[in-house]
Amino acid sequence: LDGDGRADLQFHVLPLIVGDIDRAPLPGHGISLNPCFLAPKSRGRIQLRSARADDPPHFHGHYLEREEDVATLIAGVRIARRLLKAPSLARLVDCELLPGGNIAEDAGALGDYVRSYAKTVYHPAGTCRMGEDAGAVVDPELRVRGLTGLRIADASIMPVLPRGNTNAPTIMIAERAADFIARSPGGE
Repeated sequence: LDGDGRADLQFHVLPLIVGDIDRAPLPGHGISLNPCFLAPKSRGRIQLRSARADDPPHFHGHYLEREEDVATLIAGVRIARRLLKAPSLARLVDCELLPGGNIAEDAGALGDYVRSYAKTVYHPAGTCRMGEDAGAVVDPELRVRGLTGLRIADASIMPVLPRGNTNAPTIMIAERAADFIARSPGGE
């Protein structure tokens, strides 16, 4: 959608009707076809509440703060609708439950739906960015700047979110960390 040749959307397709953490599934049987935005422009932040390790941090998601994020998810809903109307699925699908056939194709109605139903897919990343500049938390060998003997080896060091699931890149980060630790004197 953004024209750079890389995927902007991924679809989670499940042969059942799913709910969410705060919503029960709708009754009946069906298929869930959920567009997932892979390159949001909105950026959240995590902030320490205090210097006490047992105080939970503040999370500021800033989800869908940028209108282009909403527009991309609207495009995803429109694509999902087209897929469900394709001949191979149309003969199996009786009706659309969400956003529902009564929700028009106009951007206003679909934007309201997206803002109401969009959620995270629980793959937070990028809170301890890796890099060589002064703003990076870890260096290219995953060592925490200003501390000795501590590395970070998870998705939090990703300077840019991958356009897809974070599992494989996180495994790669962990394997690199193991190599760095094995090569370093004293294993640090």
